[in-house]
Amino acid sequence: MASSYKGTTNVVNQISERFETDRFGVDSIEMTVEIPDAKFPSDILGELQAHPTFSSMLLTRRTGQRGKPGWWTVNYVFEGFLFSSPSSTYELTTSLSQEPIQTHPDFATIGGTPASPQNSSIFVDPDTGFISAKSNAIWKEFAFKGTANEKAGIESYLAPGCEWRETKFQTSRPTGIRDIGTIENPAGPNPTLSGRNWLAWGETYIRRGYVYQVTSTWKLSGRNGWDTDIY
Repeated sequence: MASSYKGTTNVVNQISERFETDRFGVDSIEMTVEIPDAKFPSDILGELQAHPTFSSMLLTRRTGQRGKPGWWTVNYVFEGFLFSSPSSTYELTTSLSQEPIQTHPDFATIGGTPASPQNSSIFVDPDTGFISAKSNAIWKEFAFKGTANEKAGIESYLAPGCEWRETKFQTSRPTGIRDIGTIENPAGPNPTLSGRNWLAWGETYIRRGYVYQVTSTWKLSGRNGWDTDIY
């Protein structure tokens, strides 16, 4: 049964209402009302206006269309929380990136050295470009020497990596800029791996009605950790 939550000369009828909670714990209320032509658009709720009953739910979206003659049907979506502010949530994302084979942590075993090349590695003099066994020679390639050399032509490898993400909520707008690009211990129950550490990777925030959704990301280092001279 329709009810009214606001009225002057003409009544604004509330005809339906529902709520849902997303995976982060943020609540949204969807409310549909009818507004008479004489009060449209003056009686439409403004951006970030509070829900008529729940002050911790603010308007974030609105849509409308002409329904029955003389009336507009308007749909409102309010976001915030009905019970308490949501707890932080955490996510782990793994990935693979293509890196030069020379940067492999075990390259000394895989490719050898200029004096003792492995798997048909070719090292060249940086000045002449000719094959060289000098200590300053640069690795060039794994040579093709029949079908016996399985590493022939390999120039890169897939390095495992991952990102750790925290999503939290607050009622005030975040201030300041997070010091990204520096070594930092992540928030929450992040995994630990021997020899590796984390880099502050990024931060974003968006307003969702009554609350601000803040997302912070950290990126895991390689096997030897992020270089403290650089980061």
